[in-house]
Amino acid sequence: MSELQVNMTLRAYDHLVPLFLGDVPTPGLKLNLDHRVPMVSTLSENLAAAEVSFNRYVLAAAKGDDSIIGLPAFILRGFRHRNYIVRRDSPLENLSDLRGARVGTNSWSDTGTMWARAAMRDAGVAVTDVNWVIGDLDEANPLKPPTHMDVDPPQGTQFLRSGQTLMGSLRDGGIDALTTAFMPDSVFEPHGEFRRLVRNFREVEREFHQRTGVYPGFHIVAVRRDFAEAHPQAVMTLYDALRKSWSIWWTKAKKFAESSPWAMEEIETQVRDFAGDIPPFGTESDAHKRMLAMICHEQFAQGLIPTAARPEELFAGFDSIKAKVSG
Repeated sequence: MSELQVNMTLRAYDHLVPLFLGDVPTPGLKLNLDHRVPMVSTLSENLAAAEVSFNRYVLAAAKGDDSIIGLPAFILRGFRHRNYIVRRDSPLENLSDLRGARVGTNSWSDTGTMWARAAMRDAGVAVTDVNWVIGDLDEANPLKPPTHMDVDPPQGTQFLRSGQTLMGSLRDGGIDALTTAFMPDSVFEPHGEFRRLVRNFREVEREFHQRTGVYPGFHIVAVRRDFAEAHPQAVMTLYDALRKSWSIWWTKAKKFAESSPWAMEEIETQVRDFAGDIPPFGTESDAHKRMLAMICHEQFAQGLIPTAARPEELFAGFDSIKAKVSG
């Protein structure tokens, strides 16, 4: 019997390298992985599965859009307290200092930006306490094209004119701070012109995690609904392959821990403090339930959605497929 061809877009994260190398069996499937294309918001007819924005997926679920089925595979996670930057000489030192400030961002609907605002709100600064500015990050990173799952920023948000950039505005004092996914090189330089707003971000993020129990998820894997309904076993095979890839990587990481001088300490920190988030799959653990509840609450509290999604229903489609295959 010939294998089912499954086209999929996916970034080549470390824990997915075994999958890309072909070290993970996918019985009955021929996975055609592409890590070179930008992340998609909708799955075309020739794309069965893809890495997608978790924020946009939950927004769609809140609106009743079930055209794709999300798998509880939280393949990209992180904290966003660290993702605010200011000028080196800025008097701002904490997220609470952003009240009344002019803060730039190059995306309103990205999951990371949503979690960055959640961190700010946790520090006591409401979304409406900030004067938001949206525009191109720099000449090399323009605004992303809008998608049907994007939401509008608050009234009064300023949009930069053509030729203006957020980095330029931060440099010349047009804005006070900036939150974006990837830090400019100068942040990593000891005396660069920009620095992180939260200098002790690890300490602040650790406190946030200890208090809330939430390790934010950014991206998940999703499949087209018609594909899933036609090939439920293929969906479970894919999900199992993602889990197996992570398991192979995790075993290797614990054996070698060669990615940085203190990678072993990081692994032990994960085992000690993030047990409910290891592995990053499923919705059964209390840690994952807390994270799902928080993303639904934050979308409503930030004014992204008039009615919050129900966390227990976010992966109902996957649960149905799983039950069908298991039964």
